[in-house]
Formats: sequence, C-alpha cells, structure tokens
Amino acid sequence: MKNNIVKIRWTRSGTLKRNTAMVLLFFSFSINGSSQDAAIVDVEGNTYKTVKIGHQIWMAKNLNVGKFRNGDPIPYAKTKEEWHKATENQQPAWCYYDYNASNGRKYGKLYNWYAVIDSRGLAPARCHIPSKTEWEKLVDYLGKGAGTKMKSTSGWNSYTTGGSKTCPNCQYWNTEYRNKVPCHTCRDTRKVSAPTKSYSGNGLNSIGFDGLPAGYSAGGGRHHYLGSEGSWWSSTEISTERAGAIALQSRDITNFHTTQSYNISPYKFWGLSVRCLASKQTVSDDLIKMKETNS
Repeated sequence: MKNNIVKIRWTRSGTLKRNTAMVLLFFSFSINGSSQDAAIVDVEGNTYKTVKIGHQIWMAKNLNVGKFRNGDPIPYAKTKEEWHKATENQQPAWCYYDYNASNGRKYGKLYNWYAVIDSRGLAPARCHIPSKTEWEKLVDYLGKGAGTKMKSTSGWNSYTTGGSKTCPNCQYWNTEYRNKVPCHTCRDTRKVSAPTKSYSGNGLNSIGFDGLPAGYSAGGGRHHYLGSEGSWWSSTEISTERAGAIALQSRDITNFHTTQSYNISPYKFWGLSVRCLASKQTVSDDLIKMKETNS
C-alpha cells in the first residue's frame, strides 16, 4: 500500500474537506504503525514537519517565523541594544542567537514571551503555543529518560564527569575537629583527584521531537549555551515577571528524568525557542479513517 497524502482545510462548521486549494495542514502517513510525516505551514510559507507523540501532534522543528499570524511583522532585534530596548518596554521581539542569521537556519528564532502571548498570534493557523501542563503531559508520556528521547542525535556538546571528589578522609569531620587536626589526605582542600569520564551530550531522538541546543538570550541581550541547552516557552504565566518553559541540557542528569525538573521559569524578557502543538487533535483520527477508507 502506498503512502496517502491528503490535503485538508477546516470549514466554518469544523468539517474536513479534501484536496482543497488552501492548505493549512497536510499529512503523509507512513505504512507501518501510527507514525506520521506531517507539515504545518506558517504565515510566511515556512513548513514544519510534525510528529505525533501520544495524543499530541508536535512541531519537529523550532519556529522560524518573523510575522504574526495576522501578517504584522514581529520586531527583529539585530543587536543586544535593540533586544534590551524591546524587552524593557515589554514589547514583542525576536532575534537570532548571537544576532547571527546563519544560526537561524538550523536553530530557528529566539522569541521573548511578549511575542508568545501577543493577541495577533505567534503560532501558525490551527496551532498554539503549548501550556505548561501540555509540556508536562509530553514528558509524562515519555517517562524515564525523556530528555534523551527528545534530544537530537547530533549538535549537543559532550561533557566530562569526575576530576575531583570529596575527600573520603575528612568529609565527616565537624568544623571544630577540622580546625584542630590537619587532613594529610587532601591537605585541607577537602577534595581529592578522581578519574574522569567523557560522555556524548547527544540524544536518541527516538520519538522524532529533534530537540536542538539553540541556547537562549538573557539579561542585557547576552546569549548563552548554544550547543549545551535548548529551552522552549510555554504559554503559562508564572508571575508578573516570569513565565513557564521547558529545558533540555547536554548533561542528561538523573533529575532531568522527572516531569518537575524539566520546568523552568525564565524572565519574560529572555529569548527562547518555540515549538507549537496542532490545536485540532481530531485531525489525526479523521485522516487515519480517510487512509483506511482509501486502502
């Protein structure tokens, strides 16, 4: 059986029409299993492959659009001064990592949270910025080692453990005893050498999320951790100054195997990557039915 490609659009009544001229979403089903090769198109005509994970349909690529859904341009900060000015005034803005457009081709754009929640719409049509709860649902579904499953198979920095450890001779001495008795093992540095071991920071990308280490823009428009961290906004406000987000790091430490540890609360003026969710979850089921009918 060949793969079926079905072009669709949503009518006002919410029903699906096939093979229409205006395409907001298009899906290509694989032969085996429930995996899908799908695409979402933004207002500028950029296409984004999507992947179904559990009951959610995620973009498999970072957002890279410079206009809101209504066509208005999102202010482009070309320097850290322009970024700082926009965020100081709590205005929407986007930038490239290190203000270098070549980074955008791989990692997409970095947006402040004011762009994320702007009423003109950052997400493409029939999509939305995921809430904190929706991010947690994804991580819960993936279970232990979620970070490794979400990360791309290349591009992440390696990391090293070891080199030193707490001195086993004096680690349990109280302050009074330490002041009286010198430790001849560590010479009172409280550390001793330990073997080092290097690890790859890359993931398995076993569910097709393809999480990239795009870094982020922080205070003053300074950029950090390209190759070591990827962070994505949620639509959830945490406080007047902060909003919810999710982060992956090169070092997939044990704490990053739990839902709660993925959650971060960066300042709203930071610049993070954006992924979107398809808003109409019934699209997948309806198209599967079409596929079965045509097979």
